[in-house]
Amino acid sequence: MAERTLSGQLGGPVPAGIEALADHEKQDLSDALRDARHRQAKALAEAGEEGLKYVPALLRGAVRRVVGL
Repeated sequence: MAERTLSGQLGGPVPAGIEALADHEKQDLSDALRDARHRQAKALAEAGEEGLKYVPALLRGAVRRVVGL
């Protein structure tokens, strides 16, 4: 199960070194990758909102729609 989850997260086959890990270690790695991606998405969203502070207030709504925030 963890191996299938890892291959989905990595976007391809699991490297040989990871296949040698125990199932609980693979699950830990999968959980760590998922958490890191969530933190990264949150940081990117916050950075996008922070960048909007430099856009004039009247244009922020339009810029948000264009950028997808």
